Order: sequence, then structure tokens, then C-alpha cells
Amino acid sequence: MTDFCYLNGEIVPLAEAKVSVNDIGMLRGFGIYEGLVTHNRKPFMLKDHLERFHRSAEMMMLKVPATDAEIEKAINELVSRNVPEGKEALIRFILTGGPTAGVIEYDYETPTFYMLATEFVPLEERYLREGCSIATVDYRRELAEIKSINYIKAVLLQKARKELGALEMVYVKDGVVYEGLGSNIFIVKDGTLITPKEGIVYGITRKAVLDLARQSFPIEERQVSEAEMYAADEVLITGSFKEVVPVVRINDKQIGNRAVGPVSKRVVELFREFTRTY
Repeated sequence: MTDFCYLNGEIVPLAEAKVSVNDIGMLRGFGIYEGLVTHNRKPFMLKDHLERFHRSAEMMMLKVPATDAEIEKAINELVSRNVPEGKEALIRFILTGGPTAGVIEYDYETPTFYMLATEFVPLEERYLREGCSIATVDYRRELAEIKSINYIKAVLLQKARKELGALEMVYVKDGVVYEGLGSNIFIVKDGTLITPKEGIVYGITRKAVLDLARQSFPIEERQVSEAEMYAADEVLITGSFKEVVPVVRINDKQIGNRAVGPVSKRVVELFREFTRTY
């Protein structure tokens, strides 16, 4: 089967897609990224993803050279062409400033914009039943509110993550918990669901969880300390590609009784109900 991608307004065979070596995304790492999955072969919370994409583009002074309707149409075509029937898709967008103008400048009117769609392989069910382990790293992302293509730290940490047997690494700086490499984090204390509010990517799965859980649990969006995280009754991580995963161990510390807790179970259930009928 031939895979296709969307590139600057056209659906083209992936093997024929080309981006200039003079692109500022390649030369200077200047660009933004968006990622989402489908449920029932429908792009999940696409409106929210596009709103975040536009916010990042505006903050980076990048032009989005397609309407939301054109983007949705292209996504649907890519899913139809690239992903077997009965399977779900993982979709990625990349937008850069396009070919450089001079050494470190770009022309706002000539961006590079492409989208990819591949089959989505969800996490193993055992992570939902048994929970996962995560590890911390002393770091805080620059311009965290922008979902940029700067994944240097995340890429460099993959070897350490695997060696530690961790599903995710979480950024902690000066005793404050921020976010994971590709996820947001929640803690549960005395039945209250608490999540960091600032210095993070505002995840779309995070948003869904907040909206769904608000009717069942007290919610707090605020600064979370590292000490609070370790003392939490329960911990969860959320992300487009991980969805909702309970955490039972952080570094060498057990969370709660090292079993998936009742709030985590309910949040997973609420999210699954939502996606099942999306």
C-alpha cells in the first residue's frame, strides 16, 4: 500500500514528498507541531487541537496556509488512504517558516506545512490495569505554552527512560512539577484531582479529563510541588498518544498502595466512555 502525506496544499505519495534543505525548520529548528489520534476514525477533539495549533502559530509568528476545513478534509483523506479499515490513526502536523530569507530570517507568506497519518497503536491494556512507572528529570521547557518542534530534551531522554523502565519522564524544576515529555500530570489527594496550571503545554487530553471529571470530583489547577506528588494518593498522566494512564511508582517511590486507585479507575472509565461514543 502506498502511503500519502499532505504537503503545502496537496496530497502526495509519501516517497515523493520533499521539503527544502534550506527550510528554516531544518536549518534553525523553527516550527510548531501538533499531534492527535482518531476515535471511530474521526479526528479526536480536532477543534481543540486546531485552536492550540493556531495559538502556537500566532505566538511563533507563523502563517497557517490552509483553512480549518481544508485541514480536516486532508486529514480524512489521509486516514482513508493510509490506515486500514477498522484501525485508528495517529496524525501529526508540522508548520515551519519555510525557506530561509537570509541567514536566520523567513518569509511569513511562504511557510512549509505538512501532515502525516499512520496507524495508531494504543498502549497495552496492562498499563490501565496495573499502572505504570515514571521518572523525574530536572528541567523546565522554554516557552512551554508553544507546542514547538523543539523536542531535543525529550529525544535525549529516551535512552534513560527505557533504562529506568519508565513509561514517561516528568519535568521537575526547583521542587515544582510541570509536565511529562509528551504528557500532562495529575495528582489525587483526598479525592481532589489536581494538575499543574502554568509552564506547561495545555494538553487536549488534559482538557478532556478536566471537563469529564469535573462532574465527579473537586478539581484544582495550580502549582504542584514535588513533595505533593510523592505524597499523593494517586497519580495519572494524560496525552494524545498515551490517553489516560494511572501511575503507581515515581523513581524509587511507591504511590499510594502501589495499586490503581478509585479516582484513576473512574477517570479512565469516563475517558473511555467519551471516546467510545465520540
